[in-house]
Amino acid sequence: MTTSLRFAVLTDLHFVPAGQTIYGFDPRENLRRALTFLDTLPQVDFLLICGDLTDRAERAAYESLREELAALSIPVILMLGNHDARAPFRTSFPEADDVDGFVQGLHIFDRASLITLDTLTEDEPGHHGRLCEKRLAFLEDALREAPTDRPILLFQHHPPMELSIPPMDAIRLRDGDAELAVFERVGRKPDYLFMGHVHRPISGLWQGIPYHIQRALMHQVHHEFDQPGRIMGAIEAPDLAYVTVSDGNVLIHDCSFGYDGPVFDLESTEAAAVAHPQDLERS
Repeated sequence: MTTSLRFAVLTDLHFVPAGQTIYGFDPRENLRRALTFLDTLPQVDFLLICGDLTDRAERAAYESLREELAALSIPVILMLGNHDARAPFRTSFPEADDVDGFVQGLHIFDRASLITLDTLTEDEPGHHGRLCEKRLAFLEDALREAPTDRPILLFQHHPPMELSIPPMDAIRLRDGDAELAVFERVGRKPDYLFMGHVHRPISGLWQGIPYHIQRALMHQVHHEFDQPGRIMGAIEAPDLAYVTVSDGNVLIHDCSFGYDGPVFDLESTEAAAVAHPQDLERS
């Protein structure tokens, strides 16, 4: 019997120092609910957090995050986003991936290889992403090193494609063409691309590569399609991705871990007859 690889994906935690909130949310409480939900899943080999670990890259915020993750019994792969900074992150998480000073790595498992790519730019103003020559070289080496008998899952914080949300498109990855050129040189594309940054659940196909953008753990971005202007927020329930890789297949479940309403039998005549959804009983 084939053993599947199963893992969870969170993104955009936007942690602040303990005792503080952001837009009224307590990131610690949101993360605790997510980690509690992980314990209900049948198998979780590791947790991957796809960037924007903090909101203002404060040392105290990273320390708060470390405290919350300390009780986990599974490994955690951490990535950086545009709200992070490498120096304070390294102080709190010295064991994190490091390739040429960037927080990225190649993780080879029996069922899949994961490449985590650092798109944070710290030498330009703005929240857009970059891939310098060193990071592109790492990506090329990782693609060549990854076994050819299993899928490659590529993780990066910034999407390289336009998503019809102009304020977010303005701060996407600036080096998408250079990234595609790496795939061309190697003669191999990732089998699936995972991203964060946009605070919305989005899926699609980019240059033949299927992609999944994970909904944020924190506040969400409102979907004002093709409307220029400021980035507008929304209060929507967060979720996490539960990913299964088996026999070359990739399955992604979006799990609304914050849901605490009824779970009812769809074939129950009593459930079908209630006058209002709130009258349903958990069963």
